[in-house]
Amino acid sequence: MKENNKSDGIKQYTFTASSTPESVILLVHGLGEHAGRYADWATLFNESGVEIRSFDLPGHGLSGGRRGVMPPFDCIYDLIDEFLSVINVERPGTPVFIYGHSLGGCIVLDYLIKRKPSVRGAIVTSPWIRLTAAPSKIKVASVKLLRHILPDLTSSSGLNSGHLSHNEAVCKEYANDPLVHDRISLRLFTEAENAAADIIKNAHTIELPLLIIHGRGDLITSPAGSVEVASSAPSALLKLWDDGYHELHNEPIREDHFSLIREWIETLI
Repeated sequence: MKENNKSDGIKQYTFTASSTPESVILLVHGLGEHAGRYADWATLFNESGVEIRSFDLPGHGLSGGRRGVMPPFDCIYDLIDEFLSVINVERPGTPVFIYGHSLGGCIVLDYLIKRKPSVRGAIVTSPWIRLTAAPSKIKVASVKLLRHILPDLTSSSGLNSGHLSHNEAVCKEYANDPLVHDRISLRLFTEAENAAADIIKNAHTIELPLLIIHGRGDLITSPAGSVEVASSAPSALLKLWDDGYHELHNEPIREDHFSLIREWIETLI
């Protein structure tokens, strides 16, 4: 694993086992976590010739900024544009994919709609489209109003680490990880909710190959949102894992989950 920092304080990671990978994936992680949590997951891809690039979102992991505070999503999309440009320079001619999990899935889907990137395909797992325990409309409206006054005000995300995986060791490691936090700002919540609404409305414009995967037992983000997106996006393939919790890459079906993604990639390279 190679680590380095951009001049703007963004922590970058490269997980690779080959100087000439068959393909490259740019991965966007979820709320409150960091890209370093995907090192073990990336090993499976590396062993099959896939390089993983990733970065810690602003306000997360080893990147700069207050915990849980992020700039508007357009700034994140600029970052993704930059990372994809670097990959294309460093890996000319290599098929490139983009992969988002949870909040990262929301970011990736909205990015596909807003920026129309030139990538071979996109993978989203457990995306934040609809929350399983959705806040009331009154609470959402209040947050959106207050966001204009105190955009960087943070509160607890309320995420229950026990809902991540059936693997208790994974949940315990997450809870004890010093780089994990439970903060979310008013702006970040509003940006995610607005992006989710735009995704539902405009998913039909996502024309590139799209693999959407969700667990039917997800207690954090609702698989119903993934079903809505997949039914609208013309080139989407949807897989719902029975009883799967939020972090499918850390579930007992992990190997099957990986095989599904790898086989889908192979159809496109």
